[in-house]
Amino acid sequence: MYVVFLVQLLIWSLFSLVEWRSAHDHFIFKALLFMIFMYVAFLLALRFRLTKRQACWTTLLTIAIYFLCRGLFWAYRL
Repeated sequence: MYVVFLVQLLIWSLFSLVEWRSAHDHFIFKALLFMIFMYVAFLLALRFRLTKRQACWTTLLTIAIYFLCRGLFWAYRL
């Protein structure tokens, strides 16, 4: 599960890069982009033989940690 967690954090970092590149898109397109990345992260967790429940919780945990760290980064950047 640790490997899945790290790979999902890489996926969310890639999401951050894609979101930055699409800075002028409408909110609906950013929401769709988020849903696509969330689905890919979930499928990746299933691919590593996690149960659906474990995959869901791991994906939600990595999303929460990603957005928490992103918020802290932007709040305390120099």
